[in-house]
Amino acid sequence: MDNSGNRYSVLLVDDEEDVIRIIMKKLDWESMGLVIIGHAANGVEALEMAEELQPDVVMTDIKMPYMDGLTLSRKLKELYRTVKIIIFSGFDEFEYAKEAIDIEEEQYLLKPVNAEELGRVFSRIREMLDHERDEQRNIDKLNQYYLESLPLLQESFYTSLIEGRVQ
Repeated sequence: MDNSGNRYSVLLVDDEEDVIRIIMKKLDWESMGLVIIGHAANGVEALEMAEELQPDVVMTDIKMPYMDGLTLSRKLKELYRTVKIIIFSGFDEFEYAKEAIDIEEEQYLLKPVNAEELGRVFSRIREMLDHERDEQRNIDKLNQYYLESLPLLQESFYTSLIEGRVQ
């Protein structure tokens, strides 16, 4: 199935405005089928924005004031099971990476993040989102087919039952 028309929304979260600006400029979001729907400076602000905007992807720093990226990620996964989360951090510590894996993050990146690596990560996430959307479309089609076929199958069964063809 062609997904070239699919556009997915991205929310960027980092307490350093410069980092967000650089990430926004590093990639050709449009050509990747992504659109940045907003950015937040901390987890509390990001959670409020996510509840309103329901992004497909959230890219968040770990260390931020008010609510850190791991807490934000946990809360987002509780609210929206399908949201894809990318954590990026200046901290190369096993405990952060381990906790990110426990929350089922799609990617854990270390700062500074280069444009090539970031592009690969978002391309992979785009493919995941396309695949999930295709699966949901197939499920929806099967459900529709079932709902359309059920009355005909029931009628056929009852006719066979009345005519004595079913025992």
